[in-house]
Amino acid sequence: MVRFSPGNAVDLGNGVRMRAVNVSGEVRRAERAPDAAVRAAAGGTPQTYLRRSGASDGAADRLGSALDDSGMRLHTTIDLPRLSAGRSGPAPRTRGPVTAPHLRLEVSAPVRADEGQVILEVDGETGHLRWHLPRAEAAGGRRAAVKQRFDIPCDRFEIGGAGSASRGIVGFGLSKVLHVIRFPVEYVAGRVAEWGVRWWEDRHRPHALRLANPDGTAGATVDADLLARLGTGPYLVFVHGTFSTSEAFAGLRPDFARWHADYGTRLLLFDHPTVTTTPEENAGRLLDLLPDDRTLTLDVVTHSRGGLVARQLVRRPAAARVSVRRLVQVASPNAGTKLASPDNLGSLVDTFTNLFSLLPDAAGGAALPGVLEVVKQVAVGIMSGLDGLAAMDPANEELLALNDTEVRMDAVHAITSDYRPSAGASLTQRALDTIVDALFADGNDLVVPFTGMSNAGKFVVPAPFALDAPSVSHCAYFGDERVRDEIRHYLTLPAVLPFG
Repeated sequence: MVRFSPGNAVDLGNGVRMRAVNVSGEVRRAERAPDAAVRAAAGGTPQTYLRRSGASDGAADRLGSALDDSGMRLHTTIDLPRLSAGRSGPAPRTRGPVTAPHLRLEVSAPVRADEGQVILEVDGETGHLRWHLPRAEAAGGRRAAVKQRFDIPCDRFEIGGAGSASRGIVGFGLSKVLHVIRFPVEYVAGRVAEWGVRWWEDRHRPHALRLANPDGTAGATVDADLLARLGTGPYLVFVHGTFSTSEAFAGLRPDFARWHADYGTRLLLFDHPTVTTTPEENAGRLLDLLPDDRTLTLDVVTHSRGGLVARQLVRRPAAARVSVRRLVQVASPNAGTKLASPDNLGSLVDTFTNLFSLLPDAAGGAALPGVLEVVKQVAVGIMSGLDGLAAMDPANEELLALNDTEVRMDAVHAITSDYRPSAGASLTQRALDTIVDALFADGNDLVVPFTGMSNAGKFVVPAPFALDAPSVSHCAYFGDERVRDEIRHYLTLPAVLPFG
């Protein structure tokens, strides 16, 4: 154990040197992880290290497995059990200079030019996860640097009782374990791929339209001949959200047998890339997968960003080939989300890493790899190409134009939530809510602002269904029976004129 005071510089060994900027405390020397080679067949035991550093068992298992599958190898662990800093609240999550109390780490850069490096922080009190990227001048064009610099903010947060006065105020943020993680960088034509996430999504998240089986799982790929046999509709189409797949609708699977009968087997799951492709482009590809010699009648159920895809579907000129008679938007970022603003990219990957690691079902595990690909791309200094995320920026020009368009709203239904942790929520959930609330300064479901789900410029959904106590977080809607009841009820109402 080594004690340090503000201004001290400490050599931790294993290629790590730390300088304290208005921070004091204790540090354990850097510990090299076993089997830390980036291109090793297996990455050692990240689950064990994550669990030991404070992550819950479930989060450690899901995130550890995703790290291994994504080629991200735990290299060095630094334990900082007791820190003291002179401020409270969140420091800005940018790649620029950090002026608040922080730890400045200089870490030996990977020897190979086709490897990158990032730091994952696990809060020792709550298990909350945060990513730290190398300073901008140490990434991108200066990949041959001998050292990379990371500035680790030392923020102290306070969590209230969340409905339980006996739990009192819990402070967190000043006990942390830092995991240095290395990963391979894809090369294209001898250069670092500037579209790394696009390359990954092309392989793992291609546009695909499939029939849904009676149990809600994905069935046969749809083609024109199959649609011709199924007729013109009505069809029930499901469109997922950011980082996700049609697994996002797993919570609705008990209802698929009923819908299978109601819609005459005409149930479709639309899988699509969400990080590098805009909702307008997604909608265009969906139209390309539908026949062009007839008009199909669609009822559409969406989650999150999928709501923007559905709105673009009826806005495009070729949309005359589809008639959307009902649209159910669950947690749609109609007015955007602050998480998608360029300055908040760090908060976005932090939030989704925590959400997907905490989920107890397959949906989070399926979505985590996409988040990790974004982390890898921005860690090597490539900030461009994330057009699908930028489409949810409240200042995005296409989103503003979409919300300046007059539409009929009779056929649109919105389901919303302002998340508040229950009295029995874990410290990790309460910590995440504390940090996200500080960013939004308004009601939210941890990803999308509450008001913006149903009120965005000229797009105002009448009588949205708002989940009151208990509320749900962004990825938990379909596990709530009230949401399932509302969707079932809305899809049985008499059809109204198509919106648009």
